[in-house]
Amino acid sequence: MFRIGFMGSGKMASALLSGILESRVARNDEVICSDVVPERRAEVQNQFGIRTTDSNREVLTNSELVILAFKPQNFPGAVEDLAPAVRQEQIIVSILAGVRIESIRAYLPGRVVRVMPNTACLVGEMAAGFAVAAGVTDSDRQRVRAILECVGTAVEVEEEKLDAVTGLSGSGPAFVAYLIDGFIQAGLAAGLTESAARDLSLKTFAGTARLLSEKQLACQELIAMVSSPGGTTVAGREILESSDVQGVIKQTVLRATERSRELGTSI
Repeated sequence: MFRIGFMGSGKMASALLSGILESRVARNDEVICSDVVPERRAEVQNQFGIRTTDSNREVLTNSELVILAFKPQNFPGAVEDLAPAVRQEQIIVSILAGVRIESIRAYLPGRVVRVMPNTACLVGEMAAGFAVAAGVTDSDRQRVRAILECVGTAVEVEEEKLDAVTGLSGSGPAFVAYLIDGFIQAGLAAGLTESAARDLSLKTFAGTARLLSEKQLACQELIAMVSSPGGTTVAGREILESSDVQGVIKQTVLRATERSRELGTSI
């Protein structure tokens, strides 16, 4: 038996809940979730068949692993009186953007793991980074990784690297969606219908990522595979590679990373 609690029941929490239950990391009767909105508690209870409450203390006292999934702006208010209820062996997993481990441990002095998820969590394709506090054991890591990998991929990094994770994969879905929209608009300009341009663009991005992953190809290897001498790909690459598109992407991710650091210092 492994009891898991959620403080907050937003989209990320719901995605994790769904993954945990579908993967049987925990049973329905081992999970509890809090929310201040009665209607939301009812929705969660009906959807997942789990126990709900309006009390974060109740979540804490009835869980071995607690996931902080409320809005970051509600920290520390949502947990400021709970320190006496924390057990030494308790695992505290935070998905609160910008809230550092030391700040969390000041209010919840357990074994803290800080996670930076992304919105692909909603479809089971999350790319997350996580960092652990001193005192987190290998067994704790395995439990946290098992939960995160219910909905995607989780990579352990040092906490100071979580800003880079935020810039790359946290903000990344917006940047990739922007690029996909560029492909769709190009398809329209080339004479395709909107539905055809969208379907082909989405599948091209998804298929390319899968091909690189499953065949363990380097990006340059795949580029070479598709580039027949004198062919269409080479003609298109001449335009692409004469631009500063890689520099623009790099600066985009670095600016998002920098902004993550700025926001972290203000919390």
